[in-house]
Amino acid sequence: MAKDLNETPQDLKDRKWKTDKKSFNGLAYLNNAYWAKLNIKNPRDKNQTYYFKSENQFTYKIDYYLCQNNKVLQHIEDGVISKNHHRAFNTNHMIFPLALKANEEVTVYFKIRNYNKININFTLVSKEYLLNYYQSYNILEGIFFGGMLLMLLYNLFLYFLLRIRVYVYYVGYIFWVAIYFLGIFGFSERYFSDYCYLFYLASGAFFIFLTLFVQSILNLKQKLPKIQKLLNYFMLYFALSTLTNILEIQNFFIAQLLFNILFICVFIYIVLIIASTYYLAYAKHDTIAQFYAVVWTTIAILGLVLPFQYLNIIQLSIPSDYIFQFLILLESLLFSFVLAYKINLIEREKKEQERILVQQNKLASMGEVITMIAHQWRQPLSEINGIILNMDVDYRKEQLEKENFTNYLDNIEKTTNYMSQTINNFIDYFKHTKEKEEFTVSELINGALNIVSSSHSKSINIKYLEHSEIKLFSYRSELTQAILIVLNNAIDACLAKEDEDLHISISVTTTQRYIVISIKDNGIGIPPEIMEKIYDPYFTTKHKAKGTGLGLYILKMIIEQTMQGKIEISSNNNVTKCNIYILKM
Repeated sequence: MAKDLNETPQDLKDRKWKTDKKSFNGLAYLNNAYWAKLNIKNPRDKNQTYYFKSENQFTYKIDYYLCQNNKVLQHIEDGVISKNHHRAFNTNHMIFPLALKANEEVTVYFKIRNYNKININFTLVSKEYLLNYYQSYNILEGIFFGGMLLMLLYNLFLYFLLRIRVYVYYVGYIFWVAIYFLGIFGFSERYFSDYCYLFYLASGAFFIFLTLFVQSILNLKQKLPKIQKLLNYFMLYFALSTLTNILEIQNFFIAQLLFNILFICVFIYIVLIIASTYYLAYAKHDTIAQFYAVVWTTIAILGLVLPFQYLNIIQLSIPSDYIFQFLILLESLLFSFVLAYKINLIEREKKEQERILVQQNKLASMGEVITMIAHQWRQPLSEINGIILNMDVDYRKEQLEKENFTNYLDNIEKTTNYMSQTINNFIDYFKHTKEKEEFTVSELINGALNIVSSSHSKSINIKYLEHSEIKLFSYRSELTQAILIVLNNAIDACLAKEDEDLHISISVTTTQRYIVISIKDNGIGIPPEIMEKIYDPYFTTKHKAKGTGLGLYILKMIIEQTMQGKIEISSNNNVTKCNIYILKM
């Protein structure tokens, strides 16, 4: 029902118009709002319905008055704080209908409260135009939100697969960006009356998650700690600004002030991130930063189109909705690609670190190995010295007969062969060819036993139980190292126990898939409270002079990653058992 114009707000009655050379018949600023007046006439001889359409979504509030003969025929409110839930075509744009009879003339008033004179473009279109327009538009929206959903699920899957925290930050960023777009484009207003609060929450949340993502992916905590701290202050600002927006959403002055500050802070924020990225990329030669420098620079340059278009600095025929969505979708795709490359680099670095750890473990035990060699050579050298002394005595007494001389030489040859075999055992241990070879399990274990034979007192009885001959085609050096790690731990556990009956037993069994090497000792055992930590790198209960804490970590890495096998360690009543499962040929 039409209302008399006298019943409308006082500022509508007291408006003061000035001539406008553009499309408006009049334009004025009154009581913190812009007023626009249009006189519109239907030139056709039949009824016609038109629609005022605007895509701008940063409008604080618009009041639309359709008037005729000093009567208000229709009043519609729209904007950020008063979304119209009954828009024609259920659209996400601001739509104001204008139904005119044949040759009818009406007056339209717009009362606009907007942020900083940001330009609002209205288009007067027909129903047919909107039907065709939204058919294409909804397809593009479906592509955008479908793409965002795919990126979210893809990165969420990678997080659960790899358990890398940066994926959580990126998933949070994509999620809140999608929520923000649902609000800014009005889709959510179809179903939720108070969505503007969640819209403001999303606008702050996606900045916070983006900051966490940037800090993590660029490793700013280690590389640029001052920038890391500065970005933490930005996150605090985004959180406080969001909270204030939610609490003071009905206060236009505060909303506009926060909007101004946000524009300034976001500009500084973007410049800070891009500058830091370029510094890491070219001053620190960070490959990942080089990728992001290009991505963020491209998006930032394209992103300038939005504020320039909103501020009426440039004019484009492309709707800002499309530009905004294209940038975000492009950013999500590029971030996902670069993130995948980052994970690839992390995996490479991890493998390289593991290789270095294996070598460090070998080098760390070199002093002990040299001691073993010296110990194993001391007795044979003494034997050779004794044989030569006996030969000298027999020679001086003229009792060095041919048979005795031959026996002396045979004994020397046997002793030197033993010493040579000892050297071969240690050469095989330190050889790192990374090539598979065929050998028997008994050769492997006996070789390891020869190496550790001098590292324990005779009070420890090491027994290798007989088994049928089993062949392996694997990495001999790595398996030898794995067995030595277990044997040395077993020997240390026994030496730490004051007992005369100390023994270590080695047995080999087979299952359908695995060859199982079991090493059991009756040393001091492993306390239950540290059982879960024994594979952690640098965790050790030994004195720092006797252990680095890398042994069982490297054992697990060798067997489970290099050999695709598995390790099982149990300890009960001071009896510790280690099962090494190696895949069959």
